[in-house]
Amino acid sequence: MAVLAMCNILRMISQWMDEVQWMLDHARGHKFPVLVRKLVFAASIYHIWLERNRRCFKNQFMPAQEIIDKIKHDVASKIWLGRETQSCEWYHSLCVNWGIPLGEKT
Repeated sequence: MAVLAMCNILRMISQWMDEVQWMLDHARGHKFPVLVRKLVFAASIYHIWLERNRRCFKNQFMPAQEIIDKIKHDVASKIWLGRETQSCEWYHSLCVNWGIPLGEKT
């Protein structure tokens, strides 16, 4: 839920197939919020997979907040490196949610 909230999406989490279908329905296009959704989905799957392997093969458990922080870092890094500067308040709130510095890239 925390990752969805950072995407400005407020809804309950469903079964896996419903989540995949939701993503397919809401990840069309190239606008900034859609790009964020795609990056978040990929980063979430990746870090959940890493955690699954950590638990299965190393018997180690990472706290949920640490996993969320890793997802946030990966998404913010990719957005910051390739983002287009926008003045729209919607985009501004997404940048704030993901910890992306506002203003011009240096």
